[in-house]
Amino acid sequence: MLLILAAVCVILIAVVGKMRGIRTAVIHSIVFVCYSGVLWYGLLYKGEGGTSLVWLFYLIIAYMLHIIILMLSISFSAKNRKNRILSIVLSLIAIIALVIFIVVFCG
Repeated sequence: MLLILAAVCVILIAVVGKMRGIRTAVIHSIVFVCYSGVLWYGLLYKGEGGTSLVWLFYLIIAYMLHIIILMLSISFSAKNRKNRILSIVLSLIAIIALVIFIVVFCG
């Protein structure tokens, strides 16, 4: 489930890199690796006594916030009609993935 959110983040980072430049993609990638590493470490190795649910919650929130930021970045950088259609399609794919994740996680 978390891997779906991570995959959506990586795909959106690649799209941002194509639309806004490699520098922006590298910055997003560094931020993604840093917070993912810290939170996955906490989830896997510091999760005793029920605190793994807290780490899991932080990881889900961080991924969702990053996905929202990336989708907004894509939407603002779409200059022509072709790019706007691409950004709409990718936004819909990301929203569908988030809904599937929430349904599987909560249900």
